[in-house]
Amino acid sequence: MKRLGPGNIEEVYTIAKIHEEISTYWIDNYQTSEEFLQTTYTDLKDRLYSYTNFLSVIQIDQRVISYIWAEVNEHDWKQIDIISLWTDKEFRGQGLAKQLKVGLEIWAKKEMHATKIYTTVSSRNKNMIQLNESLGYETRYYRMIKELK
Repeated sequence: MKRLGPGNIEEVYTIAKIHEEISTYWIDNYQTSEEFLQTTYTDLKDRLYSYTNFLSVIQIDQRVISYIWAEVNEHDWKQIDIISLWTDKEFRGQGLAKQLKVGLEIWAKKEMHATKIYTTVSSRNKNMIQLNESLGYETRYYRMIKELK
């Protein structure tokens, strides 16, 4: 596991690209574009200079196979928000996401003195729901949507 900083521009671009792509799996009618990718990349790259941002990867031969992106909530400095967590399909079920989340928890407690971590998970992502529950996360509310036609 490696925590990224300003010198890790290639990894940051890879994460921005993956983050934009995975949004299409969980958000109905989400359309990604080169413009969205560049915005995410620029935003993430700029955040690497902030101590309130956590970006960590697991790599094999320079290839990102899993990552986590989290940051301190701007309205509640005791809260950490997980923005994105991903593991390549080929490597799922090996505990990589768990390793990244535990690393995040250590940083959140030691460095940020946080008291809670928030995450949003698609109801379709049963594996992540199970992982979160096994790590002690609990569901506090449901966000429900009705499409009007």
